[in-house]
Amino acid sequence: MTTSITNLNKTTYQFIYIVILFLTILSGCKKSSQKPDYPIGSNEHINTWILDSLKRYYYWNDQLPANPNLSLAPKDFFNSIRNSSDRFSYITIPNDPATAIPGNRNFGFDYTVVSDQNSSKAIGIIKVVLNDSPASRAGLKRGDYISKINGKTITVDNAQVLQTEILTSDHFSLGVAELKNNIWTDTRTVQLNKSIILDQREISKVIESDGKKIGYLYFLDFNGGLASSLTTAFSNFKSENIAELILDLRYNAGGQVAEAAGLCVMIAKNVSFNKPFIIYKGNKNGGTKTESIGTAATFDGTLNFNAILQQNLGLSRVYILSTAATASASEVMINNLKPFIQVILIGEKTRGKDEASFRIFDNRSPKQVNWEIHPIVYKLFNAQGIGGYSTGIAPDIKVNEMDNLPLLQPGDTADPMVRAAIAAITGKAIKTSTVINNVLTNSFQPDRVLMDSRTVSAQQSIVISHQLR
Repeated sequence: MTTSITNLNKTTYQFIYIVILFLTILSGCKKSSQKPDYPIGSNEHINTWILDSLKRYYYWNDQLPANPNLSLAPKDFFNSIRNSSDRFSYITIPNDPATAIPGNRNFGFDYTVVSDQNSSKAIGIIKVVLNDSPASRAGLKRGDYISKINGKTITVDNAQVLQTEILTSDHFSLGVAELKNNIWTDTRTVQLNKSIILDQREISKVIESDGKKIGYLYFLDFNGGLASSLTTAFSNFKSENIAELILDLRYNAGGQVAEAAGLCVMIAKNVSFNKPFIIYKGNKNGGTKTESIGTAATFDGTLNFNAILQQNLGLSRVYILSTAATASASEVMINNLKPFIQVILIGEKTRGKDEASFRIFDNRSPKQVNWEIHPIVYKLFNAQGIGGYSTGIAPDIKVNEMDNLPLLQPGDTADPMVRAAIAAITGKAIKTSTVINNVLTNSFQPDRVLMDSRTVSAQQSIVISHQLR
């Protein structure tokens, strides 16, 4: 009997020892799995927040590295964990120029540099001049030629280097030139200083050709409030009883889905609030969601659906002008109008942004992280499930505006892209009162595009959506 009790006690002690050992190991595991308490403001603290956010929302969240280097500077850390398929995500601190993506906008112009087919010459050609900007106040206009930047002659070899000088400067000079007697001659030098540029107004007009009234609308982005601001233009189109619409998005780098949806509401026939407009496909957390045109148009709170529906033109087709600078929400406009009406694309292949983002920021009080992330969260499709335009949307009618120089002002009926649209509408080649400078075209024939600041801006833009519920 004593032996049995002793054996029993040994068994009990062994069991208790095993339980204590297990609990000790479990406790150690719990402690080791806890995240370190990094000091607020440290790279490790900021990068932990970035990583946690991406694990929840990032389209490629299942491919994030297991043990990234948290000690890197936040921007370097973000780029180190960004997926190799990710072309557009970025990170920034609001109102901090050091973290912003540089561009020409603060100087008020965009330009391209092209080489000459017949010589070693390269020349800059101004494509866009913003209203009330350093460029407009200096007298620059679309179609002007640039021979020098900071006193240095533009060449095939230094075009990109000189553009970098612009992006890294607060001020610089441009040498403006003209082609006289087959010789490029410098005419003046202008100084440009960086400035804050306000949103740009649209250009709208009604063109009459071959008995048809055609609406023309040009604007540069899909910033918040755009659709509401365009109600006056659409009201005029409606009162003029236009039969066709030319939408000039050749330099439109995009912006918000809401504004693209709002514009579609005013264009297409048979629109109602609950008609499907866009399909978002996210990671396993986000899933797949379809959003109606009414919900998409009103999610940013800048417009009233019934108010813009009053301006609806009820069109069965639209003509859209595009280039490689046509991107983001502009491509949403092109692709997502197709289930509603016929879309005739004229110009060049678009940029190819079939993905969307929304802003992720630290909403704690007090805020611990100043950085904001704009990661790719969704792949985009229209109501018919058609998307996949990452290489761009090809035009139905190919036109290169650089084939006819000088470049003309937006909406000029002699502009080759506008002229092609009118010809497609009327079935006839149009005659214009504007004479293209054939002497220039014959003397200087654009060959390769060496640099295009507007196209670069389009590459850096992103489709802005919202967090779906």
